[in-house]
Parts: sequence; structure tokens; C-alpha cells
Amino acid sequence: MFFKKKESLYHDFSFLGVDMHNHILPGIDDGAPDTQTSIQLLTELKNLGFSRIIPTPHTYTSLYPNTPNTIADAFDILQIAMSISVNNDSLPIVNSFASEYMIDDHFSGIITTNPPLSFGQNRVLIEMSFADSAPMLMDEIFQLQLKGFTPILAHPERYPYLFGQVNYFEHLVAIGCELQLNLLSLTDQYGKGPQKNAIMLLNKQLYSWAGTDTHHMGHIALLKELVGTKLFRKILDYPFKNKGLMSV
Repeated sequence: MFFKKKESLYHDFSFLGVDMHNHILPGIDDGAPDTQTSIQLLTELKNLGFSRIIPTPHTYTSLYPNTPNTIADAFDILQIAMSISVNNDSLPIVNSFASEYMIDDHFSGIITTNPPLSFGQNRVLIEMSFADSAPMLMDEIFQLQLKGFTPILAHPERYPYLFGQVNYFEHLVAIGCELQLNLLSLTDQYGKGPQKNAIMLLNKQLYSWAGTDTHHMGHIALLKELVGTKLFRKILDYPFKNKGLMSV
């Protein structure tokens, strides 16, 4: 009966309200290729219950060498497209942007040249390679903290070399690094390994944030399928911080 009551209250992701990890800015990474796709994704995210979207395109020197300027330019292009869209009233709020930074040999130089793009109270979204761990991760977390930022490790459940390593994640949280659940990890998108790891981290209450990591309409379809499942019901009462971003 408890689950049935919650299902009647939440048939979408409005309990989160804000998506703080996605790739909906046009033409600058492996997300939306153009403004038409951006508008389509934003419309669907609003239909899924997200009132505000904070775009976080990749900053990854080897593949997507974005800078604050290239991201700001894409944001401005999207703002114009949103303002003239016939669908404007059906779009979520998109009034700021950040980035998802790859922790690699270039990261230190990137954030030395320009302060990292952040959201909320100086939160910076970071990621590692899925092939191998970043040996400099702990040091870069410390360096971000020295600059007054709080790092958030994106989709920790997806790194194969960290499957089941609850002590590692507990250490990250203990030193002040927050963790972000990729909602798609609760679907079949990445396989059973990430899904199992996500459930472990949820059970240990190690996540602070949840994001869609939306790149394309295929991801939207999976998010729609997630709604109403047992794993969706599992996250309804989880103390994610997303809602706090509505006013920041």
C-alpha cells in the first residue's frame, strides 16, 4: 500500500525538479547536435517533471575541448531558439550552465586558466575514463576544494573497475566529494553491473545528486520506462539535493 500511495503522488521526476547533468546544448559535444533537437529534449524533460535544466556539456580536451566561451556561445544560441520556439510555454527553465569535466592530465591546466564552471553553491561536476581510473583524482578533488569548490563525481556506479568497491566510495564521500546517480543506470542502458552498483550506493545512502545524463531521444524513452518501476519507487524517498537548486 505504501508503494501504491507513492505511485499516485509521483508519476514523473517532479520529486527531483532539477536535472543537473545533461547534454542538451547544441553542437558542442556528443549530445544534441542542433537547436531543434535541444528543444525536443527540453520539451520531453519538462514532460517528465523537470522544472529546471542545468546543461553540463563535456570539457574533455581529447574529444570535446570546450571552454567557458564555447559553452556560453552554445547556451546563448539555445536561449534564442527557446525564445522564438512555438513550444516556449512547454519548456523548462534554462537560465544557467556548467560543465562535466574529465579528470585527466589536462584538467589541472584547464581550471588554472579559467575557474571551473559550477552550479548551485560552487558544485563542479567531474568524471573519469570508463577504461581506467584517474590516479590524480584524489589530488584534483583536493585542489578543487582549495579553490572553494565541491566536486561531484558523475555516475560513479558506471566505472567497471569500481564495481562493488563500497569502501572507495565511502572514502570519497568522507573527504568531501559528492556522488551523482545517473538515472539511466537504473534501466538496462549500461547493463547489470552499473545497475547493481547503483543499488548498492543507494542502499548505503552515498549519493547526493541524481541526473538524467540525457544525450538523445533514446535516453528520454528509457527515462519514461523507468517511471513506475520498482527501482523508480526506490528513489522517491531518497534525500537527493536536486530540489534545492530551484532557488539557487
